Amino acid sequence: MPGRYLTEEDERAEAESRERLRHAQSRLWDLRDRRGMILQQIRQLSDEQHELHERMAPDRDRVEDAHLEYRDLGHRLSELRARREKLRGQLDAALAAARSRPAPSDRGHGPAERGGRRGAPLRPDQIRREMAALELAQQTQALKLPEENALIDRLRALRKELEAAEKLEGERAQVEAAHQEKEKEFRTLRAEFEALGEEMRKVRAERDARMSSMKAKLVEVGQEISQIREKAQARGELFKRADEVNRQIAEVDREIRDTLVASRARRSEARITIQEYSHRGRESQSSVVAAQTADEQFEQLMKNGKVTLRG
Repeated sequence: MPGRYLTEEDERAEAESRERLRHAQSRLWDLRDRRGMILQQIRQLSDEQHELHERMAPDRDRVEDAHLEYRDLGHRLSELRARREKLRGQLDAALAAARSRPAPSDRGHGPAERGGRRGAPLRPDQIRREMAALELAQQTQALKLPEENALIDRLRALRKELEAAEKLEGERAQVEAAHQEKEKEFRTLRAEFEALGEEMRKVRAERDARMSSMKAKLVEVGQEISQIREKAQARGELFKRADEVNRQIAEVDREIRDTLVASRARRSEARITIQEYSHRGRESQSSVVAAQTADEQFEQLMKNGKVTLRG
């Protein structure tokens, strides 16, 4: 037992050591409990972060898909815009061609003479009606020779005018047909131009809708990322607290080891002292016994007369 070989001072030191050990052990248990709670919180935050990552993955994929669709729609819109700009030049040229409507040449087809007055060229149907009237008059009326000759000359002139008028009418028909063809080409190009514009408006509206959807998803993903960062910061703070607790645990462990080492040193020193004292006691006791035995033997020899003392 300690009381058998420790001094009073060492006993007091041992009592203080035991008290320090008790407090240190209690503090060590508290620190380990705190560390366990911190580690549990860290694991809980890690699970929540993992859950947020798993929940964010579909939203992130939808955002990426929406971005790809938005980019494709942008490329489609650029293609439509390029086609429309190219068509705009063709449309301007077709409009200019449709507006330029050259009149047929009247050269060689002078206006008809009516009673010494010059007027606009007669149409073929007008000339035919006039010729029919003259032929009817020739057939139904008794005309004097000069009048009949004049009528015949007039018929000849009208036949020439009819030929010229028919030729002019054909040229006008060709010009009109060419003009109609240009107008048809213009209307076709304009319809295509307007169709491209309508398609561009639809593609632009769809692209804007994709952008709005992508922004909404980005807001959701951003909120989830913000939560993940907040939990990461919280984990960082918990790791700092865990490091501080580990440092305190190491200090308490070191204090316990130092206290135990000091206690063992005192006990070891006490044991060595007792062992040395016991060894010296046994040696002195053996010397006394040997001296007493020698004296008794000498006295016995003296009694027996066997001892001779020399000067």
